[in-house]
Amino acid sequence: MHLVSDFDGVWTDPQPEADYIRRFMAQKLADTSGLSVDRVEENFAVIEQRFSAEPFAFGWEFGGRIAAFAGEDLYGRNHALASCIWSGIQCPDLDVLKAAISKVAGDAQKLADMCFREGRAAFRKLSSTLLVPEAAEVIDRLRSANHRLTIVSNSKVDHIVDLFEDACIDLTGVEIVGGARKFHLGECQQLPEYLNFNSARVALQRPYYFEVLKRLRPDAVIGDVFSLDLALPMYLRSIGADFAPSKIALLRRQYAPQWVLEITRQDVDVLASLAEVPGWLGSGSL
Repeated sequence: MHLVSDFDGVWTDPQPEADYIRRFMAQKLADTSGLSVDRVEENFAVIEQRFSAEPFAFGWEFGGRIAAFAGEDLYGRNHALASCIWSGIQCPDLDVLKAAISKVAGDAQKLADMCFREGRAAFRKLSSTLLVPEAAEVIDRLRSANHRLTIVSNSKVDHIVDLFEDACIDLTGVEIVGGARKFHLGECQQLPEYLNFNSARVALQRPYYFEVLKRLRPDAVIGDVFSLDLALPMYLRSIGADFAPSKIALLRRQYAPQWVLEITRQDVDVLASLAEVPGWLGSGSL
């Protein structure tokens, strides 16, 4: 079978890195505003309470629409924190923090992007590996079963390859599509603008991801973020698109919100770890 897999959150545990980037952003704002880092974190915590109370109101925005909700993606959570301060969501030191964003980066999107790049680079220097322990075994098992693996990620190819090489994992036969821009929301006439999954109204027009799926024609897709990774393949399968995957799975992480679990319980397989992927695919190639 041909498996299209996300990278961050599937082959890695993103929590330590995403939390480091969150702290990195807090430090940037503290250095500029005169607040302590802990005080900035307190403001973040107030905003995050809104994320829990209103799960579909906040997220990683692209072109005025939410590409991924704050509660389902840790990197998106960090983007949402910056966006909420910039847009005036109430927190104790709102005016001070908004002025700090303007001074540091010009706007929220630029701040979030800068902190992601710089924070990821800094975290990488502190960490021997970001891959989950079973990564090498899973690669070997997929290869032994003649499955084809393509990793499709928003991350850069160099970042992904470096992590595998540092772990001494052979990527022979593995295709990597980096910079996939699953978060990019734009016009895609073949798709409705939104699709309602129970209570979640998910933006579906992701032209870059659509073209990648159309080119790769996977038999199976796996990811950890519903909006970014799974909503579009699910829709394509529901309408019987000839390049839609027959198998779709959520790799469940501790941050997966309840609404995602409710959706996937009906239409998507849920896997507890990367180690379950070879068995989920089965033993034969197509």
